[in-house]
Amino acid sequence: MRSGKRITVGELPIQTQGADMIRLNRREILVGSAAVAVAGTPAFAQETDFRSLGLAEPAFTVDAELNIPDLAGKVHQLEDYRGKTVVVSFWATWCPPCRKEMPTLARLGQQLGTDDYAVLAVNIGDRQDKIEAFLGEIEHDGMSILLDNDKEMPAKWFLRGLPVTYIIDPQGKVALGAIGERVWDAPEMVSGIRAVGGTT
Repeated sequence: MRSGKRITVGELPIQTQGADMIRLNRREILVGSAAVAVAGTPAFAQETDFRSLGLAEPAFTVDAELNIPDLAGKVHQLEDYRGKTVVVSFWATWCPPCRKEMPTLARLGQQLGTDDYAVLAVNIGDRQDKIEAFLGEIEHDGMSILLDNDKEMPAKWFLRGLPVTYIIDPQGKVALGAIGERVWDAPEMVSGIRAVGGTT
């Protein structure tokens, strides 16, 4: 399978369409325009080389919100996680790189624990039976599966392809983002996310 070519959109590293990212169907999902903003000073430790992890502070403002249910029907808001570092990953069952990285997100959640961290995997538009069938094939303990049944999240979070992942700091600010597949349970990645949360 071909790997994509890495380019940069604003300050976010992105894998062009290939093995690491699948573009959304523009006829099904209308994506809003990003408002370019001046990047502020990150609140986390500067010694962490986030770019080497494929993470960067977005150069645009994301007014992050969820207000969507999980598989059991419970509605989740980002405010529910205030005080925690939250990894929010957008995915779909038809997206091969999403399917590949999902178990690493689950293992990330297992390593971080739930006291100060949360891993949320937001599915874009799949039927629940398809989601549950896929989850039956992989390890997924360690993350919460949320459902964007109405496909509202791409416009709100400026998604132009999948997978896309944002890391929210304990104050509720979008601190870092990644477009394309990552190995989320790699030791250096776990350490980097802990740095966002101010823990080691």
